[in-house]
Amino acid sequence: MKQTEMTAVIDRFEGENAVLLVDTYDTLRSGVPNAIRAFNNVLKPLGIKKCGIRLDSGDMAWLTKCAREMLDEAGWTECRITVSNSLDERLIRDLIRQGAKIDAFGVGERLITSKSEPVFGGVYKLCAVEEAGGKRIPKIKISENVGKITNPDFKKVYRFYNRDTGKAEADYICLREEIVDDSRPLMICDPMARWKSKVMENYSAVELQVPVFQNGELVYRLPMLPEIKAYCAAQISTLWPEVLRFNNPHQYYVDLSEQLMALKDEMLHNAGRLSKRAE
Repeated sequence: MKQTEMTAVIDRFEGENAVLLVDTYDTLRSGVPNAIRAFNNVLKPLGIKKCGIRLDSGDMAWLTKCAREMLDEAGWTECRITVSNSLDERLIRDLIRQGAKIDAFGVGERLITSKSEPVFGGVYKLCAVEEAGGKRIPKIKISENVGKITNPDFKKVYRFYNRDTGKAEADYICLREEIVDDSRPLMICDPMARWKSKVMENYSAVELQVPVFQNGELVYRLPMLPEIKAYCAAQISTLWPEVLRFNNPHQYYVDLSEQLMALKDEMLHNAGRLSKRAE
């Protein structure tokens, strides 16, 4: 790279924030040496020590270790190394475990899109029809895909916390009229496996839904971003480590009340989709 070319590259950056991409051709024989030459010939005469390089391909654990040695030997110990390229929490974890010499991670693609579930499958479905006089008729969507069968009628959701550990045990969906008394044992039912149920004891129940609009009026105080962040962090902290782990995590259960399960089974049976034996 010629002196004029290096100057042109540096001039494209504002102030002291010069970061050069070094893996376009050969990272260790071309990219990093040319970056060092650019820093020496352009930044050093200006007294600028704040700079960086970025890697966007290759074996980043190995390349960053080599690049760090080369930069340090050249006197650029304050040069920061940034890596990018479809990074997610698993890749970042592995790079750290391998001792990669990385100062910053550029996460973009995997932050705004989900690799495992690129399309969010949430769809509004009719759950009840309210007739004149206030009579309510529950409705259900039936599908050959069990996961797409909806839960009928108006509902509300609780989260159950273990009183001793403070950890979340399960979420609980029940009919809107049901009242949860967490001073008494309670049966919860797995909607995906009807033979599975659990009796909750020594738990506290917190209703998750709160009114936002009533009669067309906003009745909810909109939280600021720091409040939202703190709430999310607090909720995540109530989950067991086995639920949070990346590989083979335990399932966090969202179960139904006995009344809601009975209503769902009755509607499926009436539609000819649930046999007496399955009941």
